[in-house]
Order: sequence, then structure tokens, then C-alpha cells
Amino acid sequence: MKLFLAFALLALLVGQSLAAEPKARLLFSIDQGFGNGIVATGNVAAMTRMVTALEPLRAKYQVCVLLNPMIKDMDHLKLMLDALVAQKMPFVFDVYSSDSFTLGANGPANAPFDSSHGQSISVEQLAVFKETYGAWLIGLRFMEIFGQDYGIRSMKTTNPELKRPGDKLPADTFFRPDLAESFIRFAKEHAMFVQWADFGWMPFSPWDKEMPRYTEQVKALLRQHLGVVTVTYNNNEPNEASIPRLSTWHTAVEPFPQNGAAGYGLSNQSWLHNFTYMDTKPEEIIAWTQSALDKNCRLIQFEPAWYFFNLPAGTFELGDSTKVPTGTQPGEANESLKKLIAFLRQTVASVPAKP
Repeated sequence: MKLFLAFALLALLVGQSLAAEPKARLLFSIDQGFGNGIVATGNVAAMTRMVTALEPLRAKYQVCVLLNPMIKDMDHLKLMLDALVAQKMPFVFDVYSSDSFTLGANGPANAPFDSSHGQSISVEQLAVFKETYGAWLIGLRFMEIFGQDYGIRSMKTTNPELKRPGDKLPADTFFRPDLAESFIRFAKEHAMFVQWADFGWMPFSPWDKEMPRYTEQVKALLRQHLGVVTVTYNNNEPNEASIPRLSTWHTAVEPFPQNGAAGYGLSNQSWLHNFTYMDTKPEEIIAWTQSALDKNCRLIQFEPAWYFFNLPAGTFELGDSTKVPTGTQPGEANESLKKLIAFLRQTVASVPAKP
């Protein structure tokens, strides 16, 4: 009897543990700030279809969407956010991003707070959004800070031809620990998460002499604000360098939880092939997703929007988000997303290992 009770208690504890295990969070980019994106064009109908397309995943995963709030027309942004809330879809803001440097300065639809540092909005502006939308604004993203920092150093020295006409180069550095800290602190104070996404993590970027110092500064920020930031690897390294890393990508980000990160994850992008999206097969996206699930990653982020949803490829100039093939509707799931959803609904991570 005692042995039976012991096994029963063990089974109960295991069951409670499994029940308490948080769902993996899937974050889908719906607009990075392109001139023909759904925000710039106010295309609520397309956004509604995008949310509907993701609905089959919500029973098994925590699903949320990502957008950049640097749009010049705040009425269009409010239109999108109100529609997301109406559909009960949580959202994440891209607040510190290479997109806010490039698209921010060169896209006529955009007006970032400080494009020279990739700052989409200020912390004060963010506070207004948080007060307005409350728990629906659940997270913030930092994107390609180190990749952009390296690019700006190149523009200032060896490769001035990389500079676009509208680019505003910072007088100091693109990566500013104090700027990152202000957003992380805000997230901590408001029970939000931060995704810190980059392909330039050590040891994958030995060519960047600043990365050892930058890495230590990141670790210091993580220790200062424990359990707020999830560090993710972007699989869009230049020259297709990510492709052979399918089984080893995690080695660049798995040490960060030891320094206070909430965990590590993956930014799963169709720009796997030379920053284009047509060459990446859905099976490749699925393979990377499986890799992240196998490692028990709690955050997997997907982009760009037009690879997964029926939308025109993003343009810097103003455009039309309804230009899709005849007989289809803007925002509907395309074949890549349908295959990913089918995989995610039936898959089970194998031999999960805690990050």
C-alpha cells in the first residue's frame, strides 16, 4: 500500500509539473514598417485574416504578433492595435531595431523617435501605449542591434557606399547599453518580456572585434534585470552562414540564461538564403522550428510577414498591401504557413532539454 501511495503521489506531482509547464510562445511578424505594409496602408481586413489564420495554433501555443510602431500616421497604428485587441490577439513592439534605422529613415511612411539609434519610440511614448492597451501589449523586441552596429562602423570607415541616402548615422555607437537598459527596465516594471534577437552573437561573429565587449555588457544587463530577456538567434546570417548551423545554432545563445536571461530561442526567418525569401522552402522553416522545440525553447519568432501570409513583398516606398494574386485575399495563410501550422499542431518536441 505504501509503495502504491508513493507511486500515486509521484504521478500526481509529475502531472502537476507538466500542467504547469508554460506553452511555447510563437511570435509572428505582421509588419516591420514597410511602405506597403498593412499598418501604413491601414489594411484592417488583411490583418484580421492574418489573426484568423493563426487561430488553429492558439490551443497549443501562446500566439502573439509583432509590429513596428514607428509609423508616421498614428491613426493607422491605433486602427491596427484596436483591431488586434478586438480579436484578443496580444502584440509585441519592435522598439530597438535595424529596421528603425533603415526603414525608419528611408521609408516615407515612418517617423521613428531616433532612427540613428534604431529607436522606434521613446520610453515615454511606450508608456502611453502601455497605459492605453494594458495587458495586450505583452513584449518588446530588440532586433539586429549588433549587426547594424557593425554596418554603421563600416559606413563610417571602410565602406561608405553602404550608406543609403536617408541614413542618419549616430555620432556615437548604434548599440547603447543605457538605451537597451531603459527598455528592459520598463518591461520588468510592467511584467512584459523582451526578445533580444540577432545573428551576431559570439562565437559566430569572430570578425567583429567589439563583440567580446558588447557580450559582457549584455550579460551585465541580464544580471541587472533577471528573467526579463529571452535571447534569440536569427538564422539570417549573411552569405547563408546560418544554413550549416541547424544543429549548432543554440550554442551561441544557450549560455545567456546562466547570466540572468529568461531563456533562449530562435528567430526563424525565410531570409535564410541570401536575404531573399523565395529560395527558402517551408520544410527548412519547419526543420528549424523542430530544432527549437527539441531544445524546449519557449520563444520562436517568424518573419517576414509576406512569406507566411498572402501579402506583397515589402517595399521602402509607399505601396498597396492589397496587390495579391487574383482569386486570393490579402492576409490569408499561404502554403508556407499552412504547412507550418500542420506541423506545429501535430508535433511533439523530442527529448527536451531545459535552456
